[in-house]
Amino acid sequence: MRARRSIHWVLAVGAGVVVVAVALARLAWLTPPPPEPLVIAIADSLLGVPLRVAEQEGFFTAQGLAVTLRLYPTGKLALDALLRGQAEVATVAETPVVFAALAGEPLRVIANYASSGETSLVARADRGIAELADLKGRRVGTSPGTTAHYFLHVLLTDQGLTEADVAVVPVPAPEQAAALAAGRVDAVSTFAPYSTQCRLALGENARTFPAGLRYNGFASLVAVPDFSHRRPEVALRLLRALDRAILWMRGHDPQARALTARTLGLPEAVIAETWGRLRPNLALDQGYVILLQAQARWAIATGLAPAAALPDFPALIDPSALRRLHPESVTVIGTP
Repeated sequence: MRARRSIHWVLAVGAGVVVVAVALARLAWLTPPPPEPLVIAIADSLLGVPLRVAEQEGFFTAQGLAVTLRLYPTGKLALDALLRGQAEVATVAETPVVFAALAGEPLRVIANYASSGETSLVARADRGIAELADLKGRRVGTSPGTTAHYFLHVLLTDQGLTEADVAVVPVPAPEQAAALAAGRVDAVSTFAPYSTQCRLALGENARTFPAGLRYNGFASLVAVPDFSHRRPEVALRLLRALDRAILWMRGHDPQARALTARTLGLPEAVIAETWGRLRPNLALDQGYVILLQAQARWAIATGLAPAAALPDFPALIDPSALRRLHPESVTVIGTP
């Protein structure tokens, strides 16, 4: 009898252990893994907006990412932060990528997330600048090594001029409006929101020459070289979150403008000036490579970079994460 009670006690204890084990297993299954940390350096400009949307609308969190956005005045400075090891991913337009590639810096482009024509040249009418041809002999400020610098080259080429026909003055983007208003330069080649700040600083004295069909750039996600292979799921989640942000922007245009105005600290009317020139879209296409090659030739020909062979730009593009999300969006030739 006593032996029977012992057996029942053992069976009861065993059953209890099984119940506890099942409960713990169920709890572990229901408890989500901790979010993956990720530091992204972004331009505090129009090109950084899709990332700000993803943050503020909770799309990073929904993908299990704990993202830290570090803000920089330009994409070039954001890329510099990545190259210093202060971020794993950066948002940047194509021109800084060209100069980094020519310098042999390690990086990989994992996606373009927007095309943009938001670059402009703003000039002082009281310096006799009514047409682009009037730039000859003038002092033109720009942020060297950025898309605005290349855009200046495009404008001058359209007029049969070269950079030798003007005095190119290096001016950091946040200081351009003040430099133009004070007359230290006659014109500024820049991008939003600094182009708008320049126009507002001059008021009726401003003459603005937008990019129009002359120049269309790309906003890209650039990562440390092994990012997509060392953290493939994080790379995929990042693109998913950004894809959600882009779709949200398309379907919530008024809210997206208001969010942009708040994050950049500008009136919505100012944002509206260049809003339509930002075209968010996840892709990696051959036009991007062609533009990189054209800008590299410009940098070498003008002595802005040491004379060298063109970098193998397709080798700097890592489409692995985007192929998993939107394989039809990858049309670059010669990528791994």
